[in-house]
Amino acid sequence: MAELPFFDPLLDPPSLPQVDRLPVRGASTEMIDLDKVAAHIKRATELQRLSEQTPREPLPYLLHSACMVGSDDTLYPTLAGLLCFGHDPQALLRWAVVDLAHYRGRHPLSYELVHLGKNVGGTLFDQLEYLRRYLWTYTQHGMTIADGFQRVDLHEYPDIAIRELGVNMLAHRDYTLTNSQARVMLFRDRIEWSNPGGLPEGVTLENILRKQHARNPSIQAILYEAGYVEALGQGLDTVVTVLQSEGLATGSNPTFEDLGDTFIVTVRGRSHDEFYTGGVFADLSNHQRKLFEFIQHQGEVSSPEVMRKFDRSESAVLRDLRALMAAGLVEATGDARLRRYRLASPLVPAAAK
Repeated sequence: MAELPFFDPLLDPPSLPQVDRLPVRGASTEMIDLDKVAAHIKRATELQRLSEQTPREPLPYLLHSACMVGSDDTLYPTLAGLLCFGHDPQALLRWAVVDLAHYRGRHPLSYELVHLGKNVGGTLFDQLEYLRRYLWTYTQHGMTIADGFQRVDLHEYPDIAIRELGVNMLAHRDYTLTNSQARVMLFRDRIEWSNPGGLPEGVTLENILRKQHARNPSIQAILYEAGYVEALGQGLDTVVTVLQSEGLATGSNPTFEDLGDTFIVTVRGRSHDEFYTGGVFADLSNHQRKLFEFIQHQGEVSSPEVMRKFDRSESAVLRDLRALMAAGLVEATGDARLRRYRLASPLVPAAAK
């Protein structure tokens, strides 16, 4: 059998266009978590995203999906295999991480930095869940009352857009660039997704929504099977469509930038004023709005935690909590002694619960 070409970050980047299907030098089968593979197969089967030809057992599945390749009776995990199902992908792929920076304002100023998630590792699924959870938690959510007095949920950024752009960043990343990290920056008025590796040959800013090119086809297929992608090859199309349906798509939203070695997508969300100038939010006091934001950021709070945070009396805090509950924004769990408060269920997407 011919000798396998290996993906070796210590040498020159390989010339093969589909590096995610190359075995990683130094990797062994013990580095693959077969329980993760089995769980993936189970979920993909439930979602009806596996073809009839796709094996349902972990090892045959890995070979079929180019997550492992064989040579001379020896199996080697590929880049896709380690990134999607590895016990510790960064043991060999230390640069395959994500950075997340959250700024209070509109510019990346150090004194406005709220949070820095540096070198977030794990599998691609771990990284995507981290990004999605943080971005959903620290962006605005609310509701208004439409015609007919029907409650309409409002979100600063559509959940599908957050998910698709995270997937697009990691699935199309150039993993041969070992000195660059994927980066997400959350600002007051926008989110930027920065991806190592410019646009592939044949894809331009003018045809990016029409031209399909999979830099890492195995990774993209696995993310599709897991339900992270609505349809193969339609990530950015989906984002534009969702933004249009939400009334957020303009001539400059989203924007795409190709810097040669980096590709950046910027999305501007719904204005913060929309969450406070109409519907039930118009009737909230400043204290109640701040309390709502605190619960939104914390996920779940008790009345003593609110009292300490805002230095207010128990009666005042309970009065504001009752007002938020009456408006359908907050709900209580537990008995009176251990009661805690969280966003009402319709304000939280299923994936974030």
